[in-house]
Amino acid sequence: MSVAGLKKQLHKATQKMSEKVRGAERIKLGDDFKEIKRKVDVTSKAVMEITTKTIGYLKPNPASRSKLSTISTMSKIHGQEKEPGNSQDEALLTEAMLRFGREFGDDCSFGPVLGKVGEAMQELSEVKDSWIWK
Repeated sequence: MSVAGLKKQLHKATQKMSEKVRGAERIKLGDDFKEIKRKVDVTSKAVMEITTKTIGYLKPNPASRSKLSTISTMSKIHGQEKEPGNSQDEALLTEAMLRFGREFGDDCSFGPVLGKVGEAMQELSEVKDSWIWK
């Protein structure tokens, strides 16, 4: 443990002990603080997941591309017009953007923007999917 971490733990322990001894009330977190904490957590998760999905979109895995080609060929052999699921990288990125856009909500500008970009990516995914299966 680093020195700074040790100091922080010591300060927490000292504060807790003084609250117990003096009978002081524990500091209550306000609703604003809780909302900001939630937004920070959602932002952190969104950035990590969208970054990962974007890398997958920009640098597609050759194995997944060959898998889609094989599934397309097999569905044509069996007389099916379309494959039931869509595992395109655009679709995965779209799902993440739309989900986090809903989680942010309309009270922050990042949510609606993610929703709009997600909808555009969804259209791109549908167009690309229609090209693959024809």
